[in-house]
Amino acid sequence: MGFNYGRGSGAQLGAPARGWIFGVTEFQGRFASAVSNYQTARRFNAKFILLLNDLWGADGTQPAGSVFPGDGGSWTSYDSFISDIISGINANNMLAGLAIDIWNEADLGTVFWNGNQQQWLTMWSRGYEAFRAAFGTSVQLFGPTLAGAPETTNTWWTTFLTHVKGDGTIPDAYVWHLEGNTADVNDDLQTNIPILNSMLSSAGVPQKPIVIDEYGTFAEQCPGGSAWWISRLERFNVQGLRGNWLSGTQLHDFFASLLWKPDPTSATATGYWTNGGRSSVYQYYNQMMTGHRVGTTGSIDRLMDSYATVGTDKVRILVGGRQVTGTWQVTVNSLSSVGLPTSGTLDITTFQFSFTGSHTGNVGAPTNLGVVAHTYSGNSVSFPIFQTDTTTTWAFEFNVA
Repeated sequence: MGFNYGRGSGAQLGAPARGWIFGVTEFQGRFASAVSNYQTARRFNAKFILLLNDLWGADGTQPAGSVFPGDGGSWTSYDSFISDIISGINANNMLAGLAIDIWNEADLGTVFWNGNQQQWLTMWSRGYEAFRAAFGTSVQLFGPTLAGAPETTNTWWTTFLTHVKGDGTIPDAYVWHLEGNTADVNDDLQTNIPILNSMLSSAGVPQKPIVIDEYGTFAEQCPGGSAWWISRLERFNVQGLRGNWLSGTQLHDFFASLLWKPDPTSATATGYWTNGGRSSVYQYYNQMMTGHRVGTTGSIDRLMDSYATVGTDKVRILVGGRQVTGTWQVTVNSLSSVGLPTSGTLDITTFQFSFTGSHTGNVGAPTNLGVVAHTYSGNSVSFPIFQTDTTTTWAFEFNVA
């Protein structure tokens, strides 16, 4: 189905791999997990993002009263932590394709961070400067990696941009997460990117690539939601990584819920299958949507979107809804650009991606629903999408001339 990015560092592993706050041996256990994940990613030529909060042990399961970087004004432990990470990266030849999230979701209450903003910013700069000194620009440094999207009223964002402008610790990619309410206009790149660009200009910092290294709620991890996110990410030229909503050993076992197996409670059991129909969406996107991307526009209500390609044989259109039901219309313009007449009849094949069995269902290839002949004129054709549930989605194909 294609594999371009991995992300992890041993989150929620038990002893002897609970992270830095439990001692160097427990840090080494977590780092070994990160090395394994990195090596797997690189076998597929995928990039990998190292998560420092997980290596520290701040993965949401840390005990109350755990120490965080800079607590009490002391940075000795954090500096040693960064030094050990640098040594581990070098010892395991991890420079190629590596990026580092210096911290994850510091703005999310006390789940991953227990200090204030200034402590977080100081931590950012100390880590950034150490990694730059060790690796130059060979390793990308990602930030601020917040749960909240960029907004002018979000002080985590505004203080971060002011801070990195002031001390020159500008990230190689601006990173945040989009896993909120699907009805929230701010949980959408279409809203975020213009706001971010304005904030960057006001702060006097340059534009950089954007990486959404957690996207989609668990409910959105169905065929419809997966296709909606593919469409959004493609339109805005943004790299995205599916959010992983599992926990414990399952966090490390199911490729962010794209796989399942008969005994999900066993870390060593096998018999995996691609599940829930969503895997078929990614497979279709990767293997079938070849050729060149063409421009698309999402629905005005933001809840239905599409991604389209023109190949040597066919035009392929993948559509996806964001947890919605109703009727929408697809309109394809400029049919003559692929050698078709400006009016006539066009045979369009429809494929259905089902969510049978929900998140654990063993669903195969999409269902070919057959061909419908559509009469058209004016160099464009329109046809409806009848979205009767919130999970199913569709692909449409027609031949080029």
